[in-house]
Amino acid sequence: MKKIYLFFLFVLFKSTCQAQNNLLLNGGFEDVNVCTEYSAECGVEAWFYLKDVKAQMLSNDDTTGKNGTNSFGIFYNWRGDTEFSPLIGTLLPCKLQAGKAYIFKGLISAKLNPKLLFVPGICMGPFFYVPRRKFALDMHVDSVTNIRPVPNSLFYQMEYRFIAKGDEKYLTFGTYVTEDTVGGKKKLTGVQTVSVVFDNFQLLPADSNITCCPAFEQNKKTIYNYNFRHRDMDYSLFGRGYLDIKFNLPPDSLELQVQKKTPPPLSVIIDTLRLDDVLFDFNKSVLKPDAEKILSQYFLIDTNSIIDSMYVEGHTDAMGSDSSNMVLGKQRSEQVKWWLINHQIAPESNIHTQSFGKARPIATNKTPEGRTKNRRVEIIIFRRRK
Repeated sequence: MKKIYLFFLFVLFKSTCQAQNNLLLNGGFEDVNVCTEYSAECGVEAWFYLKDVKAQMLSNDDTTGKNGTNSFGIFYNWRGDTEFSPLIGTLLPCKLQAGKAYIFKGLISAKLNPKLLFVPGICMGPFFYVPRRKFALDMHVDSVTNIRPVPNSLFYQMEYRFIAKGDEKYLTFGTYVTEDTVGGKKKLTGVQTVSVVFDNFQLLPADSNITCCPAFEQNKKTIYNYNFRHRDMDYSLFGRGYLDIKFNLPPDSLELQVQKKTPPPLSVIIDTLRLDDVLFDFNKSVLKPDAEKILSQYFLIDTNSIIDSMYVEGHTDAMGSDSSNMVLGKQRSEQVKWWLINHQIAPESNIHTQSFGKARPIATNKTPEGRTKNRRVEIIIFRRRK
């Protein structure tokens, strides 16, 4: 049986930064990076790490206190070094204001030998922090001591406040690990594995009236377009402390803004139209006549609104390889996009496509019924009243 799933949502049309003042990109680790070296998912967008750690995306089974579907896992070997160990870092899309207060927040969970003591750490500065490198000698690393457990969860909420110098370009997050030898405890021998999971990282101005810079969205695109996640990235971070990412915009566009008190913007209607797998030829991207009929009927429903933009997302089940699923999801979303263009529903510049492959299931992949639900194309339509 063919089904259409239609959802209506009324929202204020604002950017994420404007709504939450979060100055970090992808702090929830939802956007996944497809790296240049392997043309496969190799990490998360906007966050970087050295070769000494292993990164892994994790599904959120424990949803207490978290947003979204992903967490970011890091695994590394501890060999007795008690100094700050950098794990991940990000390039800031906006310039922090010198002399102003900022708050870093996030969720963290760690697994390690109970004889080891674990403390999170952070470094804000002009470079990605790497111990004992010349460019990092004048950078200040600090421990994050304001930590409290999240009820009914394995996570802890952490918070760190600081005054910006104005030269901060990178946030480097890491850990201090030391051995607990109190009471004559025997020292550990050999390599110890440390597992850390992050979620909901935020960097907020203490003044809630401060919001993101005009270049926030453009710089986000520039940072997301950096797709090295292995040797090339590791060389840049370790050898120089920065990545080859340049913001080709005027310097004043990086300055944070004071939020103006303006009337609420007009509400935008967001519709989601879901096309099931049965509306495509088997394992292909060709639209069946029933699908074209559904699309034609749907876009004649509302003549009192104007379509601002559309996002066409292709999804698959977990069967087959990751690469083939990404390709099929992309082909199906592109097929729908060209139908919309050919029928003058919206211009090409207003229609955006993306394939998520198997990354965003809406049902279990363990049953035929669940896999059928996961094979779909979702069209997210942003409308405004005439």
